[in-house]
Amino acid sequence: MGVEYKEYSPEESAIYEAAIGRIREGIAEGMTFDEACSRAEIADPGLRLFVEDDALKIMLAEMHFGSAMSLQDFAAKMGLSMTRISHAIVEMLEDAGVSAAELYHSESENGSGPVGHA
Repeated sequence: MGVEYKEYSPEESAIYEAAIGRIREGIAEGMTFDEACSRAEIADPGLRLFVEDDALKIMLAEMHFGSAMSLQDFAAKMGLSMTRISHAIVEMLEDAGVSAAELYHSESENGSGPVGHA
């Protein structure tokens, strides 16, 4: 299982930010995750998938990891299966691993980071 990353154009970034805002509003109004995502006006199906994927990770980070909402309560609030939430958590951990590796290598190459082969 690999994580796919997307570089957003300025236009896509504006669409992304607006969509995330609409999704947040929907969640705040008590909508399920999928109902809130339906508010996001995104014509490109590929971009829609990236936005929805990121939105779920953002909500998980804020509500579960940041505010200590249990995963079961999060699943119920979002109207999502634990399987879908588990997949998102695995992707978040993969993202963190990739970011850590990139940081390690960039610091190692310019001499400001740790030295070693651990």
